[in-house]
This record gives sequence, structure tokens and C-alpha cells, in this order.
Amino acid sequence: MLKPINGAILSRRSVLKGTGAALGTMALSSVAYSTFAYAADVKDMVLETVTGPVKGTDIQKAMAHEHLFVDFHGPNVEKYMDVDWSAAIGASVTSAEELRGQGVNLLIEWTNLGVGRNVLLLRHVSRSTGLNIVCPTGIYKSLVPPAMADLSVPKLADHFIRELTLGIDGTKIRAGFIKIAASTDAIADTEIPFHRAAAIAAKETGCTIALHCPLANVAKDVAKSLETEGFKLDRFVWGHSQPSKNEDHLEMVKRGATVQFDAISADSDPFFNGPTDDASMLDRIANITDGHPDQVIVSADASVFVNPPVWQYDRDNTYVYRYFEAKLVERLGKDLAGQVLRGNVIRAFRKGNNIG
Repeated sequence: MLKPINGAILSRRSVLKGTGAALGTMALSSVAYSTFAYAADVKDMVLETVTGPVKGTDIQKAMAHEHLFVDFHGPNVEKYMDVDWSAAIGASVTSAEELRGQGVNLLIEWTNLGVGRNVLLLRHVSRSTGLNIVCPTGIYKSLVPPAMADLSVPKLADHFIRELTLGIDGTKIRAGFIKIAASTDAIADTEIPFHRAAAIAAKETGCTIALHCPLANVAKDVAKSLETEGFKLDRFVWGHSQPSKNEDHLEMVKRGATVQFDAISADSDPFFNGPTDDASMLDRIANITDGHPDQVIVSADASVFVNPPVWQYDRDNTYVYRYFEAKLVERLGKDLAGQVLRGNVIRAFRKGNNIG
């Protein structure tokens, strides 16, 4: 679980709204609303969003790993999901409107079962702002909702499949991918059934599995366990991978995986102790695009509204397109930068191949 940051939390958002605002406007204007080239196959891809299917050609700019609402209490704690929902919805809408103002119209929401997934909030935000949102099924680590605690692996897989193909919580809102998580130092025994169920469901539906896991040795163990169930890593996204070494990233992409670097905008990473500075992130991205340009994505991994508030952490989801995009264009060129920021996100989180 996350740890609160000692003392006051100073985010880049608070800094950038001060003396850095003019610089931000200059950086944004150089590539604002730029139209990057699409890879041919991305044109034919479809994303399953909380308001229905969206064509890849309709996506302008994307955020690959974000959270609007997240609850770190866990589903067995009385205060879980006990918040001022007017405030949570208001903050989420405001954040979405800021992203829409930058031209972003796709957000991949990584909050899954066990950490506060609320599909009605997501749908409301999407309808209110025009931001297309893809949400996951799957269980965070072993934070299983009480109603699912005694389900067997096949029954868990059936539940994930229903959320991907029919709908979530009695609605017609369908999940677009499966998100799982592993403990930082090793896979916990209690997490294994949820990983197995995810692999079974992903194999059945042809959808993506996205993994929360900072360290390569653990990510490799998870990938191996998924492959044991017949899952192929060409639909696997390794999230939070930046603390690991470049050679580990390359090893995983050669096996078919997409690596995802987040914490873009953070001043530090007190959770995984990974790099957050733009130069290090650019180096990691270039390490992948040189040979595997389709298999890297980036994002801020910001959480807009966190319960409890003490767990709020330093990220700014507007930083990617306010500042980082221009640096990525300078490093990679316009088309390749657009592929990383948009085309690869569409490819990684496209609708399951076997879902009608």
C-alpha cells in the first residue's frame, strides 16, 4: 500500500500555477493540438469506454495511466468509499475539463476492484466533459471485495469476463481491460488466484492485462505465471516499470510486452524510489523506441481525489502535455512522440480481440 508523504505535499501543479505559468503556455503552444501520424493498424482499432465503443481515429491525445478517484482504505475497512461524493465528482470533472482543454480525449483509468473503482462516477465525468474513459476489471493485489472473497479461480475469471463483455454492477458499462497488481518485493500467495483468473479471462476475451509492479524480478514472475495459463504477452502492459533497469525493459519488450513509465511530473517517488526527472524518463523511452517503437507508453499516474486525503501524492496530470510533450518531440521527432503518447496507448488498451 502507499505511504503518506511526511509534511506538506508540494506538487508541481502548485508550482506551475505560479511563476512557471508563462513557460508552460510557451511549451504547450509549440505542439498544441498537433496531429500526429497514425500507424495503419491503429486506425482500425476500437476502445471500450464507459460510454461505449470509440474508434482509434477519434482519439486526439491520450493519458495512459491515471486515476480520477481512488480509495486506499481497502474494501474491508468501514471508511472505504465513505466520502463526499459531490466533492469527488466535482474534482474529477474539473480535472477532466483541464485535460480536455489540452486536447486530451482519452484517459485510461487504472482504479480497479479493491481500491475504489466507481463506474458511475467515471461515466458522469465522461458525459459531462467529453473525455473518453477506459476502466478496468480485476482486483488490486489481494484487496478482494467481501462478496467475492470465496470465489474460486474459475468463478473469478467468469466475473472478469462478465464485466468485459456484459457490464459492471448491473449497468451496461463494460470494462476495457484487466488490471492486476503484485506486492513490491514478491508475489504474495494471496495474489496468485487473481492473477490466474485474470490470465484465464484475458485469454478468453483477447483483452489486455495491465500490471502494477515496479520491480523487474517480480514483473517477470507475474508474466511467467500468466503465460502458464496460456496468456500471450503481446497484450501485457507492465506499469510502474521505471524503477527497473533498461536491460529489464528491453527483455520484457522482446517477449512481447509493452512497458509503461509513469510519475511524469513528480518531484520524487516515495513509493518505488524510481526516477522522476524528465531527462531520465526521456532516456528510458528512447531506449525502447530504438527498436521497439510500438511498445512503450507514458503517463503521470496522478490521483485526483484520494480517500483518505492524507494519502494524496505529488503528481500533476496536466504536466504531460503542458511540458513533457514538447521535450519528447524534441528527442524523438513529432511522429514517434505522437506514437508513444497516443498510438501506442490505443494499441495497448484496444478492445479485446474476441469481444463482439
